[in-house]
Amino acid sequence: MIRSLLLGGVALLLGLFVVLPLGLLGREVGGFEAALAEGPAAWNTLLFTGGAVLLALGLGVPLGLGLARGRLPAGLEAAIVLPYAIPPYVTTLAWIALGNPTTGLLRPLLPLNIYSLSGMIWVMGLHLSPFVILGVRDAVARLDPSLAEAAQVAGASPGRVLRDVTLPLLSPAVLAAAGFVSSAAAASFGVPYLLSSAAAEPVPVLTTRIYQALELAPDAGRPLAVTLSLGLLTVGVGLPALLRLTQGGRSFTSARTNRQGAAPASPLLTGAVLLYLFLAVGLPVATILWTSLAADLGGGLSLDNLTLSHWQTVSGQETTQEALLRSLGLAAAAATATVAVGTLLAHTVERAPSRFAQGLAALARAPYAVPGTVLALGLLLSTSQELRLIVAERLTITVSLADTLWLLLLAYSVKLLALPLDSARAALQGLHPSLEEGARIAGASWLGALRDVTLPLLAPSLRTAWVLVFLPAFCEVTLSVLLRGPRTEVLGTRLFSLESYGAPQQAAVLALLVTLVVAGGLLLTRPRQL
Repeated sequence: MIRSLLLGGVALLLGLFVVLPLGLLGREVGGFEAALAEGPAAWNTLLFTGGAVLLALGLGVPLGLGLARGRLPAGLEAAIVLPYAIPPYVTTLAWIALGNPTTGLLRPLLPLNIYSLSGMIWVMGLHLSPFVILGVRDAVARLDPSLAEAAQVAGASPGRVLRDVTLPLLSPAVLAAAGFVSSAAAASFGVPYLLSSAAAEPVPVLTTRIYQALELAPDAGRPLAVTLSLGLLTVGVGLPALLRLTQGGRSFTSARTNRQGAAPASPLLTGAVLLYLFLAVGLPVATILWTSLAADLGGGLSLDNLTLSHWQTVSGQETTQEALLRSLGLAAAAATATVAVGTLLAHTVERAPSRFAQGLAALARAPYAVPGTVLALGLLLSTSQELRLIVAERLTITVSLADTLWLLLLAYSVKLLALPLDSARAALQGLHPSLEEGARIAGASWLGALRDVTLPLLAPSLRTAWVLVFLPAFCEVTLSVLLRGPRTEVLGTRLFSLESYGAPQQAAVLALLVTLVVAGGLLLTRPRQL
């Protein structure tokens, strides 16, 4: 009975904040003539997405193959995930300081212009490469080594074995990683906005045009924003589906997996990994640190140009302090709520499967695949009017979520619910049901068995899932920028505002704070990641 009531409440919430918002998008479509004029934005979105995929594959496939055959020190291999863990708009701030065509630190050495489509591709490709690296590394470990050995016995060179045997067998993993990269790049907002808004020739993409349509004319621009969001959804969902179709239903299974231990990494592989981490993490973080201490961004790297005034300014800003506290509270609440709901759904699907439970689980996972801009727009539409509930024709309850912290909390929770759901399901699959059955036979209720037996055994996985939700919610930008109200500024929107309105040193202070929090979170999850 208790489980049924809880599932009913989850179903109601998912219906109100997933089905209804996405369903309302179809009713608000309009502005077709204006949408047709956004062809350049759609084309730039495809170029940006395709470029990020190619760069991520170009970096990730060779490094993934190398890591599968060469064992790096544990700390260095764990650091591979750092480029993805650090929010991309944080590293964007660093590359703006490095590649600004007038004041960039690298300007004396290289004629860079980070305010360009290639700059957007560079930042996003570095950010998303870890998914390809780790995906390829793990896929190689699952390959049957006898296949490559047979090709070598037949006289094939190492290059031909790689081309004709290894890479075809890796194609499912490579295409899966490419699909994720394409979805993430198409949905990206912070990177293209920061690198396009200040460009001499702006490079609009669909996410930035949706934001501008709502920012300049919230009511008049809404039909255009909805139409563009559906186009963005098509790109974000269509490209991964197109990549999957290229497999053509072929089988790529091996008779046995590769259980051989990898030899120590060669100096060449170690150097390549260090160079990648330097470009993706070391150089950006060092640049952010310098920017936060620079009195004058054009004053060079001298000690005379260093000051702590920006740190003092940021620490004394009441607006920043409030935004930081809101972000901490919202992230902690979203992590706690999603772990609770995700565990309930996972336990129901694994221990008492039904079509209803399976449908709820699929619905809970759907928002993670939907671009944040699209989800935010749907929530704007569904919460623009007050919700009135009449109880027994006497009591009227009015709920208004627009421009509130509750809306941000719901948005974060809905978007990230898939993470603890999948984590809890994976942990439950390794936990034999007889443990709970024994507790029930001994007289424990369903809730008692869950509380006293299952949850303690799931605790390590659930702690990791909590951190994995907390980190992106703490520094979330896309949902926050579109859903914030006058009194609901959070850390991501505060950082976004400082950089957009000409306070890059203060933005660097907050960016460095975000980086430290992310690094601390990764230390907490490291045992699970390795």
